Amino acid sequence: MKRNNIKKCLYIVAIFLAAMYVNIPVYSNSRSIPVSLPAGTLEGHLPNGLHYLILQNPSPVSRVEFRLVMRVGSVQETEQQKGCAHFLEHVAFGGTTHFPKRSLVEYLESQGMKYGQDINAFTGFDRTIYMFAVPTDHQKEEAVNRSLLIMRDWLDGISMNPEKVENEKGIILEELRGYDLGDDFYSLKIGQGIFGRRMPLGTAEDIRKVTPQILEEYYQKWYIPSLATLIIVGDVAPQEIEARIKEYFSSLPKRSSDDFRTYPLEYEKGIHLSEIRDSLQTKTKVELMIPHPCVVERTLGDAVRKNMGRLLVRAISSRFNGRKLKTNVSDQWYLSDKNHLVLTVEGKNREELLTALSAAVAELNHLIRNGWEEEELRDIKDDFCRQMASGTNNISRSSSAWCDDFVDYVISGDRYLTDSIQQTQLKIAMGELQGNALQALLKEWYSFYKEALLVACSSHSGLGAPLTKEEIAGAWSHGEQTTCSPYTYVSPEKEEETEIATPPCLAVCPPFDATSITRIAEYPKMNVREIELKNGIRLILKPTQEADTSLFLTSFAPFGTSSLSDEEYPLLEGMAGYMDMGGIAKVEGKILSDYLSQKEISLTMAMENHWHGFMGMAPVTGATEFFNLIYEKIFDPELRRNDFEEIRQGLLRDYGKETVLEKMLKRAPDRLLSARMDELMGAALPRSSRKLSLEQMEGLNLDSIAAFYQKLYTRPEGTTYVICGNFNSDSVMRQFVSVFGRIPASSSPSEYAYPPFELPTAKYVEGFPNDNETQTLFDYLFFGHFKPGLKSTLTLKLMRDVIRSRLISVLRERESLVYSPYISLVYDGIPWGIFYFDINASADNRNMPGIDVLLKDILQKLQREEVDLEELQTIKRSFRIAKREALNEEASATWRSTLVGLLKNGESLADFERYEECLDSITPAALREAFERYLDIENYVLLYLSKKQLNNDTKNN
Repeated sequence: MKRNNIKKCLYIVAIFLAAMYVNIPVYSNSRSIPVSLPAGTLEGHLPNGLHYLILQNPSPVSRVEFRLVMRVGSVQETEQQKGCAHFLEHVAFGGTTHFPKRSLVEYLESQGMKYGQDINAFTGFDRTIYMFAVPTDHQKEEAVNRSLLIMRDWLDGISMNPEKVENEKGIILEELRGYDLGDDFYSLKIGQGIFGRRMPLGTAEDIRKVTPQILEEYYQKWYIPSLATLIIVGDVAPQEIEARIKEYFSSLPKRSSDDFRTYPLEYEKGIHLSEIRDSLQTKTKVELMIPHPCVVERTLGDAVRKNMGRLLVRAISSRFNGRKLKTNVSDQWYLSDKNHLVLTVEGKNREELLTALSAAVAELNHLIRNGWEEEELRDIKDDFCRQMASGTNNISRSSSAWCDDFVDYVISGDRYLTDSIQQTQLKIAMGELQGNALQALLKEWYSFYKEALLVACSSHSGLGAPLTKEEIAGAWSHGEQTTCSPYTYVSPEKEEETEIATPPCLAVCPPFDATSITRIAEYPKMNVREIELKNGIRLILKPTQEADTSLFLTSFAPFGTSSLSDEEYPLLEGMAGYMDMGGIAKVEGKILSDYLSQKEISLTMAMENHWHGFMGMAPVTGATEFFNLIYEKIFDPELRRNDFEEIRQGLLRDYGKETVLEKMLKRAPDRLLSARMDELMGAALPRSSRKLSLEQMEGLNLDSIAAFYQKLYTRPEGTTYVICGNFNSDSVMRQFVSVFGRIPASSSPSEYAYPPFELPTAKYVEGFPNDNETQTLFDYLFFGHFKPGLKSTLTLKLMRDVIRSRLISVLRERESLVYSPYISLVYDGIPWGIFYFDINASADNRNMPGIDVLLKDILQKLQREEVDLEELQTIKRSFRIAKREALNEEASATWRSTLVGLLKNGESLADFERYEECLDSITPAALREAFERYLDIENYVLLYLSKKQLNNDTKNN
C-alpha cells in the first residue's frame, strides 16, 4: 500500500473514532475547512487580479477546453447600456486586435472546431462566458498559445467596428424575436428587483439604440482582470499553462472595480399570484414557492447544511407519502441568493385544490412541532446516505463537465465535493444529524412565507373563476390552525432477497458448433468482429473498456409496419406493444419479471417502418441466459389475452372521443409541420394518422397479431445482432452461436416486401399558422436519392457542413437576416436510398423573399464552383476529431448506435474500417459534382410557421 493511501485510511479511522467518543457531529471541528477543489487543480491569481484555474484531464483525449468567465452581465448595465452585455458577446467574435474581422472563428474552425457547437458564448444576469475547445493532436503548442491570445484579446482587444455593430443588430433582433424563456411564470420568480429590469437580451428598442461608444463604455468599465477568470481543462501540463498565462496576461493593468456589486432577488411583501389557463388540462396545478436564502458550498459546514436541505426535502416527501397527501415538495435554486421551497398541489375543482393546500401546510406545521419518529428518520437517513455514496464517482468525467463546475465556483463560490475523505466526513455528519436539526431548518424555511409567497397556478376550465390571493391566504391560514392526528410510522418490510433459480429454458447451454459459422472478419482498427452464420444471422461484436461489465444488444431485421397492406395496417401495427406485454410462455410472468430484475437483464421489442428487432442488456455473466431469453421470446412468446382484451374494450369505450394528444396536435402547428415533413420525406406512413374504425376495433385479434409476429421474428435471414460492452469476444461469440446457430434457415422467401415510395416531383410550399405577427419560422427541404455506402454518406455530410458555413457567412454575417441558421441531414440507405437537407431558421416576414433568393444563389454557386481545398480539409478534420472523441473505448452506447446506424443505411464495416482513406478520397471536384447531381434547386419543399401566408404557398394548388 502506498504511503498516501495509508495516511488516508488512518485519517478515516480517526474520524470514525472521534464520532464514537464525542457526542457532537463529526464535522463540527472541521466545519470551516474549505471544500477541496478537484485533485490536481492549479488555482492562482496574477498581481493585476486575474484569476485562473487549470486542471489536467484525459477525457476526451487530445482536447483542451478554454473558458473566459467574466463575473459581469446585464445587471451591471446602466439605463443607457441595456442590452450591451449580450451585444458585446456577439461583437467579440467579429474582430479583435490580433484576429481582425472573422479570423478568430476561422482559426478555431481550421482546428476542426465548429462555430456554435465547440465555439460559443453565453450572457446572463451576472455572467458572460466565452468558451471554445481546441484539439492537441497537431501543433499543440501553437494551438494553446493562440487560444490564450484569443482570451487576452477578449479582455482588452475587442474591436467596436461601427459597421459590424450595425450589422449585428439585425442578428440580435432575430434572436430576440425567437427567444423563449421556457417558463410561463418567469416574471413571477425573478421578483421585483433589478433582474426584471435587466433582461440579458434587452428589448428591441434597447438593441436599436446601441452604438460603438456605448459598448466601449461598458467594455472598458467591466472587462478588467479582477472580474475575469481563465478556466483551462484537458490535455495540458498545469505548470506550463500557468507560466504562459503569466506571460500573456501579466501586462494587463490592475484596475479598480469599487462599484461592482452583486444583487439579491427581491420580492415585495405578501402573496404574489400568477395564473395561466390551459383548456386541455383536467386538473389545476398550483406551485407555492417560499423564497429563502440559499447555501453556498464553500466549506464542509456549508456542504453539511446544503445536504441537510436535501435531506429535509426527502423527509417531508416521505411524510407526505405516509399521510397519503398528493403533494410534491422540492427545493430549487433559481437565481442569485435564493432557493425556493416548492409545494405542488393539484385538484379537479376549487374545493379539492384548496383542501390539498391546507393539508400540506397543516402537515408542515405538525413536523415543525413534533418532528419525525426515530425509526422513520433513521430509514430516511439510511436511504439518503446510500444514494450519496452512489453518486461520488468522478471517473472519466469530461473536461467540459469540470469546466461547468468551475464556472459555478467562480460565479457563486460553490465547490463540489470530490475528495474521498471529505465525502466520508459529510456522510458521517449526515448520519449523525438529529431530528431537531431538521425541525429547526424547516421552521426557518417556512417562516419566510411571511416575507413572500409566490403562487404559480396552471388552471383548467373546471376551476371556474381565477384563484384569488384571499383564497390562498385563507387556505394557508386554515392549514396552520388545523391539528393533525398523531402519525404512526410503519417501516417497510425489509425482506432479504432470495436467489431466484434460473428457469430451465434459460439455463440450457446448447453445444457450440463451429460449423454454424460461415465467415469471421476482424476489423483491427475498430476492434470489431463480424460473424456470419449459415442460417443468415450476422453478429457484430465490439468490446469496450467500461468499468461496468455488461453487454448491450440491438438487433434488427428487414421489414416492419411499412410492409403491411392498407387493410392489415390498422389491425397489426400495434404488434410490438401487445407482444411486449407478455414474457415467454415457459415461465410464469411474475417469476420471470422478478428473475430478470434480480439478474439485471432487460429486453424490449423494437418495431419501425422498415425494421423489427430487439434492444436489451445483461451482465456478461448472464450472457447465455440473455440469449436464451431472446430465443424463447422469438419462438414461444407469452400471449397476455386478458390484458389484450382489457385494452381492446377500452378502445371500444373511448371510440369517437378526441384524445388529449389529438387536441394538443391541433393547437401545436410545429407538430403539424413536423408530421407533414415526415410524410413528404417518407419517414411516416400516411395511413399511420388514420384512426381505427369501430369495425376494426371489434376485429382486433391477438392470434392474428401473434401470427404476424412469428412471420417476422422467426426468420433468421437478414437479422443482425450488434453487441457492445466490456466482454471477451471469443466467449460471447461461442455463447451466441450456441444459442442462435440452432435456428434453421427458412424454407421459403419472406412474404413481405418494401412498398414503393416517391419523393415530391414539384415544388411544394405549405404554411401553418402561429401567433407571431412579424416572424416566419421556415424549413427548406432539398432532397433526392443516393447509392448507399460510406463514401456517399460522407459526401452528403460534407455537403451539409459546406452549406452550413455559407448560411452563416451569407444569411447571418453578411446580410444579418437570421440569428441561427441551421442545417440537418437525414438519410436512409435502406430501403429507398433517400436523403434530405433541412435548412431551418426564423426571420422577419419581410425578409422571406430575399432569403429565398439568397439560398438558391448559395446552392447554385456550389453547383458551379469547387469548394476551396483548405476549407474542405478543415471540415474533414472536424469529422476526424468528432469520430475520435465520440467513438472512444468507454462509449458502448455510442458504438452501438453508430454500428447499427451505418449497417441499417447499407454501409459496410469494411468501409468504416477504411474511414480515413474513404474521407480523403472525396475531392473538391467530386463535391461540386455531388452538389450538381444530388440537388434539384427548383424542386424543393418549404414548410413554414407564420401568421401571414407566403406569396409562393402552393398548398391550395
